[in-house]
Amino acid sequence: MSNIAEIQAVVDRLNEESNGSIQRYGFEFDEARIESFLQHRTVDETISDLTRLAAWHQEVNGQNHDGVTFTPLLKDYLAEPGDLEEKLAKLKRLRANTRMGRFDLSNEIERDLEYHRYNWAYHEVLEPEWDPYADAPYEDFLKLPVLEPQTHDEFVLDGQNLIEARRVAYEAYTLLGFLRKFRAGTSRPILIIGNDRYGRQWGIEPLEEYLKDDFTIVYPRVPSHRSTRLTVPNMILSTGVRAGPDRGTIRRLSTSMPHVIVVDARNVGHGKDRLMMRMSRGARDYANWFIAFNDLRAEGDVSKYEHKMPHAPHHFSEIKRWFGFVEMQRKARPWVDPGETYSMTMWAPEITEETVLGDFKVSTREVEYESDEPQVVLANPLVYRLDEDDPDIHENLRGNRPYYFDGPERHVKHEVIFGFGDHGIESRVIGNTSDELVEAVQEFMRQEVARLLAKG
Repeated sequence: MSNIAEIQAVVDRLNEESNGSIQRYGFEFDEARIESFLQHRTVDETISDLTRLAAWHQEVNGQNHDGVTFTPLLKDYLAEPGDLEEKLAKLKRLRANTRMGRFDLSNEIERDLEYHRYNWAYHEVLEPEWDPYADAPYEDFLKLPVLEPQTHDEFVLDGQNLIEARRVAYEAYTLLGFLRKFRAGTSRPILIIGNDRYGRQWGIEPLEEYLKDDFTIVYPRVPSHRSTRLTVPNMILSTGVRAGPDRGTIRRLSTSMPHVIVVDARNVGHGKDRLMMRMSRGARDYANWFIAFNDLRAEGDVSKYEHKMPHAPHHFSEIKRWFGFVEMQRKARPWVDPGETYSMTMWAPEITEETVLGDFKVSTREVEYESDEPQVVLANPLVYRLDEDDPDIHENLRGNRPYYFDGPERHVKHEVIFGFGDHGIESRVIGNTSDELVEAVQEFMRQEVARLLAKG
């Protein structure tokens, strides 16, 4: 076996022992690179240095955002004559200088120590669809600019965003009126579920000051996308994040049976059903969740709760045979005692005979305002009427459309750029973020709700 082949075999073994974690970040040495090591070392010395480099590479956590990728320039530096430990100590000092804000772009070695962080930024932020096993273009790294200090322009709510904010404020105002009316008619505690995001952002958060003394508020997340007719929220499969009510909420439901008001919204329908009451797929999933909860309370006896809910009779037998139902019950069973079950009703600013519940129509079960029987209310504050539907429509509903602010990131854009600064690779945010839009709209909503209340 030749000297180069012997050394290459050692490199391959080191990569295999690290499960490829160092190879992924540049621990690869072709024939020319090995020869550059051998110019100043014996075979044994080269093997010893490469073995030490592999150990060092793992010590600095090559898979971490702050690790090191061996660029061609760094490999050339490490192959030069001299004591390897002194070189590694120099790399450590340079990395420390960068972290402490003393980065020197003119030092090519210090610069290339930042390539690893740029590679992370390229895959995670700049080009998330880039091949995860392909390095970011080194030539792009070399072209990165020196960044100016971060600047910020205050977000201004104007134009169509302002016109649309008038509608969502009015919808929140009508929701507040419903909540107050419902609160006045019952002595039972009330739990509001502001579904994240729409129900939270555009329904409940702007009203928190009005609600904090008379309601308990939680903000779980049950997404509508990828939802199905039989979905029972328990886990967001794509992320592994828990969905729906948490353990504390489930225990509260079992011990005190508060009224529950689920607030969410649904996009506009089409044709003859455009003005019909509509509940989101997420709200439909909450409805399925409460079927599973009722079933636990009823110890599996569907006859104790099916007449209280808007679903067709076959839905109960079908959903009990679906995996999400079983998984939710296995999760919640330790915290749910047998007992009274919930009825389910619906609310919207404009009540219709039927409601679109996710993907199917059901007969609308209207809210019972003067009842202490525990209810789950599916509430959608959207007004679907437009100017062309009603020439006398409220002034706040003119020139705009419902559901506009779903996905607020569509209405404001910002860009993240990367370059060099005192701490090596740095970033700057250009433009306003969707969080700034949300806060501006919510603040407008608070002021507008106060105005509408004062106006009476």
